[in-house]
Amino acid sequence: MKKIVCFGDSNTYGYVPALGDRFDENTRWAGRLKNSLAKRGMTVIEEGKNGRTTVFDDPVEEGRNGSLVFDSVLREHDPVDCLVIMLGTNDCKIKFAADEEVITKGLEVLVSMARVFDPGIRILIVSPAVVNEGVKLGRFAENFDDRSIEVSKRLAVRYSELARKCGCAFLDAAKYAETDPSDGIHLGAQAHSRLAQAVETCLLNMLSDGTE
Repeated sequence: MKKIVCFGDSNTYGYVPALGDRFDENTRWAGRLKNSLAKRGMTVIEEGKNGRTTVFDDPVEEGRNGSLVFDSVLREHDPVDCLVIMLGTNDCKIKFAADEEVITKGLEVLVSMARVFDPGIRILIVSPAVVNEGVKLGRFAENFDDRSIEVSKRLAVRYSELARKCGCAFLDAAKYAETDPSDGIHLGAQAHSRLAQAVETCLLNMLSDGTE
């Protein structure tokens, strides 16, 4: 049985825009993926956490640095056939002052850690949906500004370059899903549905031909 781990932030967790609740597993993209691939004999593990970054320590919220728990997550679910990483939105926060190059280097740390864990692991890098203007009027306005929005728009190009460099598959979530204008950073139900379908297509291609 193939095992897939989805490692991400609040948009993998399924945070409901503006409300803070959690979408059920029939709505959030990783849950939909789990239900769909179960019919094919595959197991999907949801590892989403609100506020998670690639490598940054949040001075206000503890436990958000993805690199500090990444190895433990992989070992907990060993063996892992395929890893989906969708991070970067929180790295765009004002407090981290990181541009797209620095954020991509943070993601590369995770990819390197995964290769150390298992040199043959298949990895799908997903660049997140871009932060939209609604963030400046929503509940997260103090965390994001115009620079954050622009940096989020440039992540896809850098992530795709990293994917080619490291032999990973790549998906630009922004081509399938837009963040909800009510808070500017989270996906609505329809966006989750479209993203789940896109990720599933990528994974099936990766797992069927044995390549990335």
